Amino acid sequence: MLSDDQRRAALAALRGERSIGELAAAGAATAEEIRANLRRYLQEKADLGPAEMRTRLKGGADIVRDRRGVPHIAADDPDDLFLALGYAQAQDRLWQLDYLRRHAYGRLSEVYGSDTLESDVLSRTLGIGRIAQGVTRRLGPDSLRAVEAFAAGVNLWLDRLPAGLPPEFELLGYEPEPWQPIDCIAIQRRWWWYLTGRLNVLSTPEAVRAGVGDGELYDAFFQPDGPVAYIVPSGNYDPTAPWTDQPGTPATEFLGGPAEPGGSNNWAAGPSIARDGAALLASDPHVYFTVPADWYEVHLHGAGYDAVGAAYPATPGLLFGRNQHLAWGVTNNICSLRDLYVEELDPEDQRRYRRDGAWHPIVERTEEIAVRGEPAHAHTTRYADERPIVDHLLPERALPRHLWPEERFRHSALSLAWVGFEMSDETQCLLNLNRAEAVTEAREALRDWRCPTLNFVLADDAGSIGYQCAGAIPLRARAHRGYRRAGDPGDAWQGTIPFDGLPRLHDPARGWVASANNPTAPPDFPYPLAGTWAPEDRAPRVEHLLATRQPHDLDGFAAMQTDVHSCRAERGVPGLLRALGEPDDPTTRKAIDHLRTWDARLTAESTAGAIFYVFFWRWHQRVVRERFPDDLIPLVQDSGWGVSSQLLDEDPVGWFPDDATRIAAIRDAFGEALTWLQHRLGSPIAGWTWGALHRLGATHPAARTDLQHELFDLPSRPHQGGASTLASAFYLPPGTFETRLGANYRLLASLGDDRATRAICWPGQSGHPGSPHYADQIDPYLADQHAKVPFNWSDVEGAAESRTRLLPGAR
Repeated sequence: MLSDDQRRAALAALRGERSIGELAAAGAATAEEIRANLRRYLQEKADLGPAEMRTRLKGGADIVRDRRGVPHIAADDPDDLFLALGYAQAQDRLWQLDYLRRHAYGRLSEVYGSDTLESDVLSRTLGIGRIAQGVTRRLGPDSLRAVEAFAAGVNLWLDRLPAGLPPEFELLGYEPEPWQPIDCIAIQRRWWWYLTGRLNVLSTPEAVRAGVGDGELYDAFFQPDGPVAYIVPSGNYDPTAPWTDQPGTPATEFLGGPAEPGGSNNWAAGPSIARDGAALLASDPHVYFTVPADWYEVHLHGAGYDAVGAAYPATPGLLFGRNQHLAWGVTNNICSLRDLYVEELDPEDQRRYRRDGAWHPIVERTEEIAVRGEPAHAHTTRYADERPIVDHLLPERALPRHLWPEERFRHSALSLAWVGFEMSDETQCLLNLNRAEAVTEAREALRDWRCPTLNFVLADDAGSIGYQCAGAIPLRARAHRGYRRAGDPGDAWQGTIPFDGLPRLHDPARGWVASANNPTAPPDFPYPLAGTWAPEDRAPRVEHLLATRQPHDLDGFAAMQTDVHSCRAERGVPGLLRALGEPDDPTTRKAIDHLRTWDARLTAESTAGAIFYVFFWRWHQRVVRERFPDDLIPLVQDSGWGVSSQLLDEDPVGWFPDDATRIAAIRDAFGEALTWLQHRLGSPIAGWTWGALHRLGATHPAARTDLQHELFDLPSRPHQGGASTLASAFYLPPGTFETRLGANYRLLASLGDDRATRAICWPGQSGHPGSPHYADQIDPYLADQHAKVPFNWSDVEGAAESRTRLLPGAR
């Protein structure tokens, strides 16, 4: 154990108050000894506390951690179970919990300074704190008890802290406040915005209209990048329904707008196509790769629960998982849950907006945002018809007054409607789902789910599989990509699709269900399902593999989750080769040879993969520049991948002046790509591998100094897959190729065997940089491995690495 002097010296170095060299020069210790003390300091901070302790629990709880550090929590009373969950999460992720809480309430800048002010302004504009207050007052009995018990568990750990606060608090010099039940709801609702907000989806179509008009070129720009696969095919619903009886009302329209980064996959196979005759399920959510991990793996055992899987931090209940009878997985549905409305402002008084032919005062709410090291920032949120005005959340060039020439829009603003403003209790739905024992029961558990709209894939031990779209999808009388008209009845929300009208499947004849952020249902679906769906490659690839690799088992499902076949490259390379012809340049010829022999697998070792995707990046830039002025390019350059793919083969809409210009542009982009690769990776061409460009690592949000980055960050490693492969590994921003978003959690389950559950969660379970479980899942993840998840309690006991027993009896 470190002495007080050693700990003070380690903390001084960690905070950047004195360098390791300065401390060594002072004679306290050598530089090597100081580094060793820093490592010991971090290891001490990962102390999980005493093996037994007396608490105010009713019956007590056991927290048994397996070899990956995942807690399996056993308790006979639900209050004890969720208190132990809060305690375990605080043991592992106390700093992350506080960070997410500050993120939700818009209080990051109190600690991190002006770097996080933009995030705080967004949270304050949305009013996450006020939404959480309203939701908390309306929680159901189970969800209220769960968040109250969770808060008590976090505070129990805060009262103990055997090794003091986690290092992030000490290096930043602040202490966390006690946990409140409302904090769980605030974190959850802020995350809902991440899944459903994305205002660029609404601003980009308007920028495209400003550049190319609203005709053939506009439609071409938003065409799907590949074949369209629908989650619920035609023939699985009645195309006539009350909504379609309304004259002039459109049904589903594919609004393939700007590509949503990343996405998620899930699928299930029924007994008829499963090797062991039992239903199988796979699910892998795609969100940002973060440290600590975005997901918290846990097993809840007892008090009516026996479910293992992953939860979002601070959220009681598992969003992905299985129990003894049922397994479930989730993808983002991406049907539009928000709209931006153009508000006409009074030219004489910008504090008034027009409604029903009259001017009404804009309501203002001003609050101060504390900023570390600087004066407080006064932020004012303005409201029109109780909708927040959000001009400041979009680029200035994207506002109607700049995009639209009409004089009346010179004085305008954009207000936001969002389903997430509703007072809904998704926690209760999650808890009901975690206890459900059949597909039909799970579907009923989701009846009151409102936000976000999700694709639930389900499988049970009776052999049933199912799909359920869950969430509140607004009904709009007018299908439109972009901004809507405030005060126009045609653009007003007219309620939401009733739960029984949402798309669903139950035991389809083909034997499987699947989703990958693809369109929910075809155009003849009786309710409008407008959305901006992901690039199409993942969904058709899943469907192809499900149909052709029967019978299925967990090994096959694992191979599907890690599949790196690039359908985009498979489609695009032939046209590219035709355009390139037989050039004289030897480097170009070598690059072409790599492409000709490529199997379209985007492995880390692939040279052809690096050549094609660097080319496609430069080619897409060239395509965008052909039609858009410089001031619009930043607003549209992350969209239009579909037209860039098609233009490798042909130009049916006249994007370029003639075909010779198109072919010349392809050759120019290819030459730019080779020059870029040579500058970046040098020679010879054999060293141009995808993994040399496409790497996976993470920067810790609290790290500021070089030493903090060294100790807290996860160095980047070569990473396979890409933006549109089934093993999703989305890189941001274009031109950097560093993986930022993808399948950081993978779950597999067989309903025929409670021992047949597998998972992997990058980078590890613990949020403590000194814990052996901080990054211990990186190597198996990069090797495409899954770990066996102990679920049967005898297996849990056999895999126990540590145990914390919370005993009743404290006064």
